[in-house]
Amino acid sequence: MSYWPAIIFIILLTLPSLVIAQRETISDAPKPEVLESTGDHAIAIEDYERLIESISRESGEFSPDLFEPLMGLGRAYAGTGSVELAHETFNRAQHITHRNEGVYSPKQFEILEIKTRLAMQGGEPLEADGLQRFLFFLNTHNFEDLEVLPSYLDIGKWYMETGQYRRAQKVLKEAVTLIHESAGEYDLRLLEPLQLIAKSHRLRGACCTQKYLVKVLEIIENNDNVPQDTRATAYAELADAYTVSGKSKDAAKFYSLASQTMNSGVPQEPRMIAMSKQLDGIRRHNTQMFRPRRDLFAGSRPMRRMSLEEQLEAAYQPPQRFVLPLGENTYDVKIRDTMESVSTSEPSQKMVGKPFQFIFKQLKTILPGSLRNEANLANISITLDFTVTETGAIRDIEFAKSNAPAKLNRLMKGAIRKTRFRPALVDGRPVITHNVTLTQSFASNWGN
Repeated sequence: MSYWPAIIFIILLTLPSLVIAQRETISDAPKPEVLESTGDHAIAIEDYERLIESISRESGEFSPDLFEPLMGLGRAYAGTGSVELAHETFNRAQHITHRNEGVYSPKQFEILEIKTRLAMQGGEPLEADGLQRFLFFLNTHNFEDLEVLPSYLDIGKWYMETGQYRRAQKVLKEAVTLIHESAGEYDLRLLEPLQLIAKSHRLRGACCTQKYLVKVLEIIENNDNVPQDTRATAYAELADAYTVSGKSKDAAKFYSLASQTMNSGVPQEPRMIAMSKQLDGIRRHNTQMFRPRRDLFAGSRPMRRMSLEEQLEAAYQPPQRFVLPLGENTYDVKIRDTMESVSTSEPSQKMVGKPFQFIFKQLKTILPGSLRNEANLANISITLDFTVTETGAIRDIEFAKSNAPAKLNRLMKGAIRKTRFRPALVDGRPVITHNVTLTQSFASNWGN
């Protein structure tokens, strides 16, 4: 007697339930985007690759349906530190977008932002800068009038975060003009670009930033129902500008207005003000530096005098200035942004230090050989104790703790002496504060 017909019958009966169970198991499995969000990047990569292969087989290598899984795969690669594979994947997603939606497609925005971060992590600031400029171009192509305003602010902040202060001012002033033409001279959207212009001026080491902040107050006064914190911030930032300019009476007036506006009655501790300063002005005024001309037909004048900016950035001298950016997303890089372009100029400079930033190559000229290695320098820190006067000036500087060599200690003492703080406020009145401490580290985030 044959049992095969009965066995086959049983298999046919159980097969649907097995298929259903398998489907339920598959549907219960986490989707790759869920795995990506929970940090299970390796498993997410396998799932994304299977999905991409399936879509490519069914719909073709350039199917628009590939875009999202490619983006997920690129993010997962980046999450595992596979930067090269991430780049390749994002490039493929971008190419598919170009084929299906054109080279100006706004679907590229996320790709460009991620590739910017990867470029900065890989120590390629000029590549990142090019990506941000292309992103700005795409935004201005896709949006009109005030719709494009956020893009102006984003590129302005990028320029500031990478030390391109002149370019930041230029694009932010274009934003101001855009708002003036579209919404009038007292539109509240003018506040942010004007405040950023003032900050970029201080980061350049330029004077007279208060004129932009006076305009901020004028705009506020011409609008009803401005939030109190917005008004108080405007008063305080104008007071900071006066503090940096040495106009302590004007500063005290606006610090008082800021305190009255908030009406909190809580004493405020001293705060650093974003700025940049030359470390040795006398040396700058008495030194002339030259470099070869770019023009090969310069004839009898093969050398030209370097601009002040070039002199301050020249790598073969001790630190010439410090920068206090005080930004959350500030990168440890200075990208050249002057109109001058000569073959011997470095297009970008690595910066090091927090909160004070110095050009790394200049810093190395005063360091012993053992600290010219970034890993060793990252272990150095200096804690200073000092007094902040009621005018925001610094005095009575002492070293509370330091494992730095003497020259680095002297550099920090000179930098902190040239810094200006927002003074402590008690009942809205600036007061002197003793025993203020600050710790300077020398780790760099560029390329890490």
